[in-house]
Amino acid sequence: MQPEGPYRYTHALGGSPVGKAWAAIDEQGRFVTVAVLDAPVAATPGWREAFAGAADLLAQSADPMPYTYADFSAAAPWVAYPAEAGPGAEKLFRALGVEYTPAPPAIPPTSAPPLVSAPPSVSAPPSVSAPPVSAPPQPISGGPQVPWAVQTGPIPGQLVSAVPHPISGVPTSPTPVTSSPPAAHVSPVSGPSADAFAAPVRRITPSTPPPRRTGLWIGIAALVLVVLAGGGGLAIWKGSGDKPADVANSATPETPSMPAAPPQSPGIEPPQSGKWPAQWPTFTERDNVRTLTNLEGLGFPVKVPMDWSCSLAGKAEGFVKYNCGRSASGESTMGGELIVRACPQPCDERRQTAMRMAEEAWGTRWTRSGQATTYGEALINTDGEQRHGLAVVAYYRGGPDGVIDQQFVLRLTGPMQEANQLRRIATYLRAVLVY
Repeated sequence: MQPEGPYRYTHALGGSPVGKAWAAIDEQGRFVTVAVLDAPVAATPGWREAFAGAADLLAQSADPMPYTYADFSAAAPWVAYPAEAGPGAEKLFRALGVEYTPAPPAIPPTSAPPLVSAPPSVSAPPSVSAPPVSAPPQPISGGPQVPWAVQTGPIPGQLVSAVPHPISGVPTSPTPVTSSPPAAHVSPVSGPSADAFAAPVRRITPSTPPPRRTGLWIGIAALVLVVLAGGGGLAIWKGSGDKPADVANSATPETPSMPAAPPQSPGIEPPQSGKWPAQWPTFTERDNVRTLTNLEGLGFPVKVPMDWSCSLAGKAEGFVKYNCGRSASGESTMGGELIVRACPQPCDERRQTAMRMAEEAWGTRWTRSGQATTYGEALINTDGEQRHGLAVVAYYRGGPDGVIDQQFVLRLTGPMQEANQLRRIATYLRAVLVY
């Protein structure tokens, strides 16, 4: 049975008592190898953390093997490696200290095999139990684990991490688990019968990415903002407070309540092409959430976890800002900003780019998921603690005339293990505003 995930699995590469290695193809047609931990093993205390910790240790070793994509919170956790980097999935299982058995290569038959008659009395084949896992991998120390982590960034729209995150809390002796032994051979689902991953040459050669021209984009944005401000209609913040200043005298105010100072780390421009991640979770009936329908100035509902609250942080003509999140002992542990401001006409791509470049985004690479929507995720180091950051800047139709006239900004942070909670909020608001 093939595992679930955002890949098209072709055939098994090998197996171990705790999981299997698969050959697969991602949505961009690139070959990857995927290590999948069996669900019963992942449910045993210690093994999920050990699996994630081994992946991080491989990425930090002297001969690093960084992964491109992973989901450590899935029922059957998995880690994907680029095929051209080598047998990453196999190395991960060996790093766990378990026996790994490669699957034999597929050999096309030269002639039809002879027919063999079955004995008169054929009973069900004897069941073969897999060798029990006698001991867990060596304990791995470190910080909390990311439920959805990415080490490098060849796949658009995913979390980019320059520093892997270690794992802690692996029990020294988890309950032994018995899982199915690796299949001797699984025929490919699609594609050629030979193992496409065995050849040393690269099947798909990615094109050389164009050099980043961040400075040029910042210069363009600054020029656009100067032009907008030249009309006398650009509003600014007073000091560093949340309350915006009055819009300068003008018959047609421009871009209400834009930040006065440029962001420390804006998103990387131009946005790369992509789409909204289909694997991001959504709110379900089982989630303990609340729907806020009376937030002044928004005009749309906001669904947040039950222990969250939203407070008005700034309001002016064509502008409203709310601080939403969860707090403990007076300090915010999870949450951020929700901002809606008018986008003066024409709210075209030039103006949208200038407004987006004025927003803080922790230096993440923007991904375009729609004609007027970009999002980005980043790992943020705050006082020695790694946190998950999610930023969305979108433009939507807020009036009856059907033209894009509103900018929506969502900027949230939280503990690494709460990343999916932030994604649920962003996905819900995307469905509400249709951005």
